[in-house]
Amino acid sequence: MSKNARPSSASLKLASRISIDISASLGRNLAEPMNQRCPKCAGALSALEGSVISSCAQCKGFWVPPLGFGEPGVVQRLMELDLRPEHPLEQDHRTGVCPEGHGVLRRARASNEDPYFLERCARCGGVWLDPGEWSRLAAANLLNDVTSLWSPAWREHLSEEHNRASLQSDLRSKLGHEIFGLMESLVAKLSDPAQRALVLAYLQQRLRDR
Repeated sequence: MSKNARPSSASLKLASRISIDISASLGRNLAEPMNQRCPKCAGALSALEGSVISSCAQCKGFWVPPLGFGEPGVVQRLMELDLRPEHPLEQDHRTGVCPEGHGVLRRARASNEDPYFLERCARCGGVWLDPGEWSRLAAANLLNDVTSLWSPAWREHLSEEHNRASLQSDLRSKLGHEIFGLMESLVAKLSDPAQRALVLAYLQQRLRDR
């Protein structure tokens, strides 16, 4: 073919077709999440109607992007859909991959009593909730700021709570239920700092005199 020869009509049509196919493919890749699979069981996720939240038909968990927590009526809606398992779930003992394709989710302990864990993507902020966890968060008034569960302050709170529970258990076993109960009742009634100081000083004096 000479330098001045023009491309044939068939060549132009082929080039145009390839360009259209590439554009369509890029459009699909940009529009679709990289990995719309459940982090725990790899089942397919389906978006709830009119919501950015997705659910897994297989294990019944929820994927909640940051905007999902602010959707009107979302607390009650998910509580109605949320299953409450009778026994701890095996899947709560492991993490998984972000459904949006951002890597491994970070775990956070939500409670010391009957402990359970949430998983969150550090990049997109989406949170994975196993069955029953949405209802437990709602009951504990933790849905207003779920991200705080990954903060150092929350970990410190759980640590202090655990230490306090351990101390109470130790004192109850050493003092007996009756004396420990009297002590707890007295502490609950002493709301004023000045009263607490007086009672503490009195007890110290009385115990020294015995």
